[in-house]
Amino acid sequence: MKTYKFAINLLIIVFGIWLLSGCASITREETDLFTITEIDTTFTSYVKNSPSNRDNGVVFPSSREVLVERNLTQRDSTITRYYPDFIRLGFFEAIGTIGGNSDYGIGTGLFGIFPMSNLSSSYRGEKDKIFTGGIYRIGISETRLRWFRDAPNWTIGTNAVEFILPDSRGENMLIGLLPVYVRKRFYLREEIPYIAITPAFGFSIAPSQYINMSVSADIGSVGGLNFRAYIGMAAGFNSEETPQIKGNDYTNAATSVIFPYAGLGISFLDFLNLVPETLVEWKDYQHSSWQLGLFELGLYYSNADNSLFKDTVAGKALKGIDFEVAKTNLALPFWNNRFYVGTSLLHFMGLGMNSWALSMLPIRLGYWHTLADDELTITPYLELGSYPSNYLNFAAELNLRISEHLNFGLKGGYISGSSDEFLGGELVNRFGISSTFSNFYFGFNFRFVNKIFFEPDLRYNRKDLPKQPKEFK
Repeated sequence: MKTYKFAINLLIIVFGIWLLSGCASITREETDLFTITEIDTTFTSYVKNSPSNRDNGVVFPSSREVLVERNLTQRDSTITRYYPDFIRLGFFEAIGTIGGNSDYGIGTGLFGIFPMSNLSSSYRGEKDKIFTGGIYRIGISETRLRWFRDAPNWTIGTNAVEFILPDSRGENMLIGLLPVYVRKRFYLREEIPYIAITPAFGFSIAPSQYINMSVSADIGSVGGLNFRAYIGMAAGFNSEETPQIKGNDYTNAATSVIFPYAGLGISFLDFLNLVPETLVEWKDYQHSSWQLGLFELGLYYSNADNSLFKDTVAGKALKGIDFEVAKTNLALPFWNNRFYVGTSLLHFMGLGMNSWALSMLPIRLGYWHTLADDELTITPYLELGSYPSNYLNFAAELNLRISEHLNFGLKGGYISGSSDEFLGGELVNRFGISSTFSNFYFGFNFRFVNKIFFEPDLRYNRKDLPKQPKEFK
């Protein structure tokens, strides 16, 4: 029971830190003040004619008069420009690692997000797992570090929280709240997608004390997606006061960890800027996606026999739920640029009792079409989930943009699939056994911290984008 309380408290702390970090400005403002001066001169010419309307000659000059009026008006003018003020800003990164004790392999698979077993607090690992551990980071941020006379591509940053797991033994897990990292990127390609070699050094003070040195080969960022290959070493210490998980309870034994590792990683909603890009205004920012979203929640009616909301008022009209985390739909740069490929960190569809599916990194292929500029879009697509559930999902969504980061949608489709047996435990207790299922469904969803782009936003459709400044200083 203590283990679950510790996990809940830790998640509350992480969520709070993430909210606070999200409140920090990621935009730099530059304001120019002008004084506008307008000078207007009016010439008025008129003649006071004599009664006889004759020329007065030299002795008597002309009666013509010219009136000159000058008006001077001054007013202040302010122009504010907005620029991105970060080098890296990301939501989540996962790395599947090799290098821990093979007798206690955690077996989270490629990228560290494909668990091969029914993981629980008492899980102590298995032998013969290729990926014995993992590294996980939530709330990533980096800013420019002006070392060595403004040498480019040095950064200093942190994560809201970082977990380093050499293997499945909880007492060896290193946890860092706001660890500090210094990185230097050597770019092999400076066009999207970027390719770089990145040495990094980091340390944490609490709750675990450790240092982490690594070198990574990076490719990205496209629509917030990045792929990395790591080699490195972490060395740390958990004191007797550090909460550690061992079996079903805490242990107060001090532990030391030395963890050389190699691994493959992926990150979601993780955006990277070159230094010159921080000198380009937000309105000229280059976008590669039709849609980016942090969280999506849907409620559906389906032809499942039993509702997930049994014995409730909602159960009479609705039968299932759908939620998706870290969603990306990348535009494909051919034909009319409206075809896209997408994925998510996690997608769960529960359309009724014994009719549900869970997938990590599902693959989505679709077509994006705008019905009303800046407001309404529609997208038919095919989604394939391969692990831990297998399914095919034919669907279409109608999306209405409510605000810059909030959207509402109608969604309908047909899904057919099955779930792996190891997904038992809590999911089976709550949603029933889902060996095979096929369901039609229709409903609505809300998307939070979700950005929908339109044709003028896509970089493939823009010819007016300014070239990136070459000067770093």
